[in-house]
Amino acid sequence: MTIEKTIPIIYNAGAYGTYLEWSLSTLTTDIDIVSPLTEEGSSHNYKGTFVTGMEGWSKYIDTNNPAKFVRLHPKNKKEENISNNLEIILSTVDRMIYLYPDQNSVLLNINNAFDKAFKEWYHCPGPGITESAPKKDILKFFEDTVYQNWPVSRDILFNDIPYWIKREFLSLNFMPSWHAQIEWFHPAQWQHPNCLTVFIEDLLHNFKPTMQHLQKFLNLDFKKDIDQLIPYHLEMLKKQINCGQDLLCNQIVNSTIQDVEFGWANSYLPLPSQSWVQWQLRNSGFEIQCHGLDIFPTNSINLKELLYKI
Repeated sequence: MTIEKTIPIIYNAGAYGTYLEWSLSTLTTDIDIVSPLTEEGSSHNYKGTFVTGMEGWSKYIDTNNPAKFVRLHPKNKKEENISNNLEIILSTVDRMIYLYPDQNSVLLNINNAFDKAFKEWYHCPGPGITESAPKKDILKFFEDTVYQNWPVSRDILFNDIPYWIKREFLSLNFMPSWHAQIEWFHPAQWQHPNCLTVFIEDLLHNFKPTMQHLQKFLNLDFKKDIDQLIPYHLEMLKKQINCGQDLLCNQIVNSTIQDVEFGWANSYLPLPSQSWVQWQLRNSGFEIQCHGLDIFPTNSINLKELLYKI
């Protein structure tokens, strides 16, 4: 069965899929513009149409009342292959949007997913466990991994576990899991003439040209001028506290390795970003002497003193 009138928006958690659906839905209808933003900066005040993975998509294509736009994540099970799933979806529609993080929005996406999708640090999946896995499976992985590999009693509540353990746990588990979840960098491996890949950086910082490109590619009839959404877009950008994390963390890693003095005492550096720094240093051949390091260093000199080669 095909549902040519539906345009799927394929994206992973924290990649602004809801915001993109709101933008396109608002532009293609005569309804009044209503901001989708929550206080935290997500677009979850807008419901739209979301289906859960390929199983949800299979049920959706049998619907008697298809929507104009539908959102879904392309990989909800570890054995799934994103390319195969995208091909299956494309066999049922005329056009599709693939929203994906680029090199400048990795940590923006990771922190968004952490803040908006997982809520708690111990809800983050590990290698081989996808974000849609039953919470009991994620928690079992957490318990088996943390309590067996770090000096922490099972009597300690999850949120009371020392910060350095949280950081190290995420650097060893969440970071590789996220890469596996989105098969980084998938757009280099897969393209299709009926699918337009939109990078997060372009959606956020080249909004009008991106909407124009989507309008042309999807042959959309916009009922409103794109400029009418610009004030809402600027308001959304103000609420994205995780913008700038990629630039900051790459500078932290590069300055530390190259012995260049750099400080970040006045910068926002959340737990996922700290974990990414530890993971990236490990990938570069260095481990942090992090036992008891609940307060992360605030300059490259102090961080370098804590490194040892592996």
